[in-house]
Amino acid sequence: MFNSLRPRPRSHHQALVLNGAKQVLLIEAGTRRSVLTLPGGAAGRREPPHLAARRHLEASTGLVRALHCLLIVDFVGARPFQFVHWGGQLDPDQAAEVARRSSLHWVDEDSLPEVVAPDDLRRISHALAFLAWQAMLPALVHGMRP
Repeated sequence: MFNSLRPRPRSHHQALVLNGAKQVLLIEAGTRRSVLTLPGGAAGRREPPHLAARRHLEASTGLVRALHCLLIVDFVGARPFQFVHWGGQLDPDQAAEVARRSSLHWVDEDSLPEVVAPDDLRRISHALAFLAWQAMLPALVHGMRP
């Protein structure tokens, strides 16, 4: 007998993208438009982590970014590992293009507690801190940078 339930994802990958004003790019979280989150989602079976984050970033924002560094890995118990990849800082033209999409929002760091869930706030805050310290972990696939 086949199990019709989908297997639980083992990892969830998000991308942190900033604009020139150091605002964070957030997307509307599903049907709850009052809650925002980083662009991201689950990795497919055997999908490299950076490509999972890139795929979800492109699907939700239209941005195609090279994601070569990890900022945060968060283990949250029964849920999948949460990874935050560095998506870079957009130039003014790219940021303006993104701002035209109604489901995307540029949010100041000080306003994050008002619009993101506590777990996301913790991850974003730590990712921004590590980014300020330039403490990024290179992402490797089979021992090499993608």
